[in-house]
Amino acid sequence: MPRVPAEAWRRNQLVMTAAVFGVYTGFAFVLPFLPLYVRELGVTDEGDVALWAGLLILVAPLLAGLLAPVWGRWADRHGQKRTALRALGAYVVLLALSAWVSDVWQLLALRVGVGLFGGIGPLGLAMATSGAPREHTGRTVGMIQAAQILAAAIGPLLGGSLADVIGIRATFSVAAALCVVPLLFVAAGYHEPRRPAGREGGGSLPLFSLLRLPHVAHVLVVLFLVNFVGRSLTPILPLFLARLGVNPSRLAFSTGLLISVYSVAAALSATGLGHLSRHHSPDRLLVFSLLGGAVTVLPMAHAPSFPTLLLLASLLGLASGGALTLCYTIGSLLIDAPLRTAAFGFFSSAALFGGSVSPLLAGLLVRLDLRGIFYVDAALFLLLALTLLAGRPLAQSLGQ
Repeated sequence: MPRVPAEAWRRNQLVMTAAVFGVYTGFAFVLPFLPLYVRELGVTDEGDVALWAGLLILVAPLLAGLLAPVWGRWADRHGQKRTALRALGAYVVLLALSAWVSDVWQLLALRVGVGLFGGIGPLGLAMATSGAPREHTGRTVGMIQAAQILAAAIGPLLGGSLADVIGIRATFSVAAALCVVPLLFVAAGYHEPRRPAGREGGGSLPLFSLLRLPHVAHVLVVLFLVNFVGRSLTPILPLFLARLGVNPSRLAFSTGLLISVYSVAAALSATGLGHLSRHHSPDRLLVFSLLGGAVTVLPMAHAPSFPTLLLLASLLGLASGGALTLCYTIGSLLIDAPLRTAAFGFFSSAALFGGSVSPLLAGLLVRLDLRGIFYVDAALFLLLALTLLAGRPLAQSLGQ
C-alpha cells in the first residue's frame, strides 16, 4: 500500500488534488454533449439548439467567476472545509436532478445553481496550499492545475463513450456519483489548519485593497489574457480542420483528439513548471512560457496538415500550458496566507472572465479570417512576455 504522508499539508495537497480531479471530471462528462440533451428536451430548430447549448455552457463559469470572491470571503470567515463540503454536496444534487428534467428551462435553472456554487476551483487551490511551506507552493498549484486540465482531457472521452451506451440522462447520474467521491475525500481526509488567534471571525479582502498590493493588478491582467488565449481556439477548430481536409465523418473525433493531446501536454507543463518554481523565479519561468506560446501558436495558422497541427498543439501545451500555474503561484506568494482564499477568488474570476470572452471574439474573427485568432494569440503572448521583461522582476518582491 502507498504510504500516507505524515505531514498534514501533504495529505491536504493529495486530498484536494484528487477532489478537484473528481469534480472537474464529473463536469466534463456532460458539458460537451449538452447540445444533444437540448435536442432531447424538445428543442428542434438547429439555431435554437446552438443558442441554448451556448447559454447552458456559458452561464455556470460566468456566475462562478462573479461569485468566486464571495465564496472566498465566506470560506475565510466560516472555514474552507465547511464551504467546500457545501459546494460538493450541491454539485451532487444538481447533477443528479439534471438527469430528470423535462424541459430546457429546468436544465438552465440547474446550470445556474452549479454556477452559484462554482467556487471549488479557487477554493481547492487555497485549501491545497494552506499550511504548505513557501517553497512548495508552486508544486502544489501545479498539481491542482494539472488535475483540472487532465479532467478536461479525460472527461469528454469517458462521458461520450458512456452516453452512447447508457444514454445522456444516465450519464448525468454517473457524473453526480463521481462528485460523491471527492465529497467523501474532503470530509474524511482534509485537515483544516488552525486559524491564527484573533481571526476566528475571518477577514475580508475587497478588490480595491487587493489591487493596492504590489504587482497584484498585473497578475490579474496576465491571468485574464493567458486563459483568454487558452480557451480561444476551441470554437474554430472544427472549421479549421475541415479546411485542412479532415474527412467530415472524422471531424468530431479529430477535434476531440486535438483537444485531448493539448490538455495532456498542458497538464505535464503545469506539473513540471510547478516543480521548477521551487528553484527558479516563477516570473522568469512565466516569461519563457509566454515566449514559447508565441513561437508555437503562430505556425498553427499555416499548418499544412492535421498531423502537423497535432504536433504544434502538443508543443503549445508543453510551452504555455503551465502559464496559469505560474500566475497562481506568483499570486499566492504575494498574498498572506490568511487572505489567500479570498485572493484566489479574484484570481479565478480574472481567469474565468478571460476564458468566457475569448470564444465570442474568436467567432467574430472567423468572419474576417479563420486564422485571425492564431495571430491575436501570438501577439498577446509576445506582448505579455515583453511587459514582464520590461518591469521590475517579481522575484525581488517575493524575496527569491
